[in-house]
Amino acid sequence: MKTAARETLFVRKSFYTFFLPSLFSCLGIAAGGLADCVFVGNAIGPVGMTAISIGQPVYMLFNTISYSLSIGGSIHYSNALSEGNEAEGNRIFANVLRTDLFLNIGLCILGLLFLPQVLTFLGAGAPGTEVWANCQSLVRAQLLLVPIMFCQGPFYYFVNCDNDPKLAAVAFVTSNTLDIVFNYVFVVLMDMGVAGSVYSTGLGASVMILISLIHFFKKRGCLRFCWPKYQIYSVLNSFRTGFATSVQYVYQFITILVCNHLLMSISGELGVAVFGIVFNVALVAASVYDAISMALQPMVSTFHGECNKPNIRCTLKQAFQVSMAVNLVIVALLVVAPEWISFAFGLRTAAELAMGSAAIRVYALCVIPSGINMVLTYYYQALGRESISYLLFTLRSFVFFLAFSLLFSLGGIDLFWWTYPCMELATLAVLATYNRRNRSWTYLDEDDSRVFSAFVESRDADLGAVSQAVSQYLEGIHATVTQGYFAAIAVEEVCALILAQPFPSGEGYIQFTIVPHNDGTVALHLRDNAKAFNPFDLDTEEISLEKGRGLDALGIKMIKSKAREFFYRRYAGFNTLVIRV
Repeated sequence: MKTAARETLFVRKSFYTFFLPSLFSCLGIAAGGLADCVFVGNAIGPVGMTAISIGQPVYMLFNTISYSLSIGGSIHYSNALSEGNEAEGNRIFANVLRTDLFLNIGLCILGLLFLPQVLTFLGAGAPGTEVWANCQSLVRAQLLLVPIMFCQGPFYYFVNCDNDPKLAAVAFVTSNTLDIVFNYVFVVLMDMGVAGSVYSTGLGASVMILISLIHFFKKRGCLRFCWPKYQIYSVLNSFRTGFATSVQYVYQFITILVCNHLLMSISGELGVAVFGIVFNVALVAASVYDAISMALQPMVSTFHGECNKPNIRCTLKQAFQVSMAVNLVIVALLVVAPEWISFAFGLRTAAELAMGSAAIRVYALCVIPSGINMVLTYYYQALGRESISYLLFTLRSFVFFLAFSLLFSLGGIDLFWWTYPCMELATLAVLATYNRRNRSWTYLDEDDSRVFSAFVESRDADLGAVSQAVSQYLEGIHATVTQGYFAAIAVEEVCALILAQPFPSGEGYIQFTIVPHNDGTVALHLRDNAKAFNPFDLDTEEISLEKGRGLDALGIKMIKSKAREFFYRRYAGFNTLVIRV
């Protein structure tokens, strides 16, 4: 098998195992947001769309908290499992879930106590007006349901990273389907107004959490409920990592406030309503990037823990290919059918349709550069380079967005929409300059001499040659005799056990990596495409040298009794083993 094919063998299957379910989930989220606007826009009109746009900053605030903790925590969870530390992974989950829940409840109570002041801050206008009444109804419902709606994040991201992306996808798709259905029931049939769109979202969120609990009750992965000692440093570490992505919600909180005030002054309620439409159209493109991140981040985190740089590069390439293909479809739809999109959101008059169509066509110009920026942002975050992610999000979602919106608003509403493509191109230009100075786009150390890697095929496996190469490598890094002995067992006996298992495709492959650590230990990583098989489940109690019984498990017994750590995990359709000696 050619080297390139070897590098992509595990990546391709793993990527689509995560991406396709995540795509349906993320599109479902976007569809739920679109349904809010479509039903409200058609049932109430531009005033309802204005209320949704004014209420968006509330979602942004809670999104920042929930998704910073959830995304960052799930990345550290993947890292912990890639190193065989299951207990640490569950501690991370418990701390993230508790922090998310208690912060949401506290902020919810404060928001309800000071609701009039919150509405004034959001720009809801004067009390007693139609806009104020709709905004009050919407924001009150948001605050009441915050603890349910924003506890979805920890369940979704952790279950997804715990090798159960299909269940996570089913939970979210079901949630968003119910959101859309009951949106119509509450807003259109029962005439509950803008608050009905929030109640439908809360109902869907409740069902999503209940479905996610199946993962825990059936013990499908390593994730478990526990109540460990609260570790603030663990929570802050998770938040810091996830904030590199979720900082966009802080910036959106500010920019939406600014833009709502700007547009209200230059074009009235219609400008704010069209801004809400563009914002929701942007959520569709963002949902694709989020789905890519849910495939990219756990894979890059896992490969990074294994020091498997070829697979990291291949994962990034796969992400770019998918992003480009989907973005071209989105651009085509936005350019061809902007009037239909505007009409679907409740715009009816010629002036309304003209403004909506112009805004959507201009927005279409930013979709492809936005995809490049976002894929790289998620990649740098998974690689542990949060500073670059912060830079990209800060420039894209805050500095350039505010600068261009303030500048272009001086030229009127038609010029304002050029904020979107200009901010994306400016961000991409800064990133290109930054990476050129650092002489790297991937930020992977090219010196792989400290890491051993081998690829074994079942049809022509030469374990003796691999064992000899491993011995030479360990001598070169001055490993101990014990480490050399266990490495030989892993190659000659554990790999032989794996190759003796049935393989779904008929051909078996093992990727073998050895990574030295600073504490003097050596970690052996094995990944194979056999059917589910955990060597550590072999019965090592019945081994008898005299009777020749159980000799195939002798090596496993030695590892279990002497290795510092050993860990098995079924991950993305493959068996993974970690042995540290």
